[in-house]
Amino acid sequence: MNWLKKGFSNIWLPYTQMQTAKLPLAVKKTKGCNIILMDGTKLIDGISSWWSVCHGYNHPHIIKSITRQLKKMPHVMLAGLANEPAFKLAERLVKFVNKTNVKKEQKLTRVFYSDSGSTAVEVAMKMSVQFFLNSGNDKKCKIIAFNNSYHGDTMGGMSLCDPKDGMHAKFKNYLPRQLVTSLPSNKEELKKFEEFLKKHKEKAAAIIIEPIIQCAGGMKFHKAQILTEITKLCNKHKIITIFDECAVGFYRTGKKFAYHHTSISPDILVIGKALTGGTVTLAATLTNDKIYNAFLSKSLDKALMHGPTFMGNALACSAANASLDLFEKYDYAKKAEKIAEAFSSLLTPFKEHAKVKEVRILGAAAIIELKELSWEDTLKLRDDLTKHGVWLRPFANVIYFMPPLTIKKKDIKKLVDSVKLCL
Repeated sequence: MNWLKKGFSNIWLPYTQMQTAKLPLAVKKTKGCNIILMDGTKLIDGISSWWSVCHGYNHPHIIKSITRQLKKMPHVMLAGLANEPAFKLAERLVKFVNKTNVKKEQKLTRVFYSDSGSTAVEVAMKMSVQFFLNSGNDKKCKIIAFNNSYHGDTMGGMSLCDPKDGMHAKFKNYLPRQLVTSLPSNKEELKKFEEFLKKHKEKAAAIIIEPIIQCAGGMKFHKAQILTEITKLCNKHKIITIFDECAVGFYRTGKKFAYHHTSISPDILVIGKALTGGTVTLAATLTNDKIYNAFLSKSLDKALMHGPTFMGNALACSAANASLDLFEKYDYAKKAEKIAEAFSSLLTPFKEHAKVKEVRILGAAAIIELKELSWEDTLKLRDDLTKHGVWLRPFANVIYFMPPLTIKKKDIKKLVDSVKLCL
């Protein structure tokens, strides 16, 4: 494996201290819920390659769609040219993301493509600020975010992350200053939150939230009713609502999208990760007519001047269309329910474990929050888990499971048993 050792002297890996980093595990191929290493070792993927491989690896229907599109046309620019997969996907996504019988004014009707979840968040931020600029208001240019939040590693995304305990806190003098507050959890805290909105409503363009689960910020859960009340308060004070569902969308929380646990809808929805079934990178920012119509004018100045080179990439959109085929053909809500039942049964003993602070389960996401876990212990735990044939990436003080939605119960059991052996 000369490619691994030679390339290691030039590559820069993500979220890694390269001075002390060991060679990463060399992957030969993937299949179903398994990552197969060069030496033949099989690892059950318990985190879906950062929550994206929702149908399992190498799904034949998605592979067939990509292969067919690759032979025909992998990419053309989306400015002035149209490709069928991108336009077809936009129509399908509008139908797919909206709740049944959604009110006309709440319906998400427009799709803006980008490369990844981070860039889709940037688009949402830019849309929100320009929405007010186009009406002549240049004061509403800040975004409200929450402690323990994470919205990507691009500049705007970093500015929305936890400013004290988040991984990007060190960049506070570099990043734009946003409005960050605690996520309310009860009526009293909601009152304080509304006071925060009243104080900042003249400069706040939008609020961004990961519905139901704050993922990379510590896998924190909040109730659907809290999300509903936050949204109602923002609507009341004319603050745009952005829901970042890159991680929690596509049945991860049991519903098609996490916000479907409520009766409300956002002004802007951000999706990515599982959009293509974890095959190629693609994200989308969806908006309602209220947002979209504010950009309509005879003046180019009011247009959204944004356009990633590979936005609407035909190859990626063909993968997303094939992924939607699978979501529409099979009952993924039932799959998520069965995963939740398996985790609920298997993780119950951990509630009494001396090292465990809390166990949380929702849909196809399960979290073991430990009382403490040092960075050194985290690295050791990752290595130990790999020796037991599973691929998990504990971080901070949490061990989390977000496996492919097609995973079998016996594989879930092996994931949990491996953690039991390593704690």
